[in-house]
Amino acid sequence: MMRFSRLLVMSVGPFLWAMVSGCTFSAPQFESAIVLAQGIIASDDSKSADEPATWFASVDGVGAVLNPYVSNDLIVFANTDGDAIAFDGWTIRSVVGFGLKEPLSISGKDGVRTFTVSGQKTQTKCDDWGRAELIWSQTCSNGSGEIVLDDEGNIQKITMPLADGSAIVTLRVAK
Repeated sequence: MMRFSRLLVMSVGPFLWAMVSGCTFSAPQFESAIVLAQGIIASDDSKSADEPATWFASVDGVGAVLNPYVSNDLIVFANTDGDAIAFDGWTIRSVVGFGLKEPLSISGKDGVRTFTVSGQKTQTKCDDWGRAELIWSQTCSNGSGEIVLDDEGNIQKITMPLADGSAIVTLRVAK
């Protein structure tokens, strides 16, 4: 974990979110944001809180380096080139840039998930999320998604199929 001089803890519905300006973040599916916040404050790592987090992303094979930002109830991974991915803690909600002609929006979590581009909709059926060890996974009719955690419960990698499953979004924290 990293030492942070700034920590924002906010309540979103029944969950507490801990947002920090470091390399990783935790989302509400993890057991305790309180424990996370205490771990961050007690950490002995010497990295600066002002050092921006870096994530590598790819959408259908097109890559980019992104930084996470908090916007409303989302973590938005973005860069100055116009590439951005919005994530709600469970599901990627939108993708912009990455060579896409139009922005892609995604609604639904479990059950039916809808992908919308330029008014055209594609749907897929998704099972509930399940956890095995440090990996949350979800099987959808268009492919499988994963959220990979480290030992502290921080997200290290997010993978989700898009539309018909021919394109995959991958986000992973830079080491």
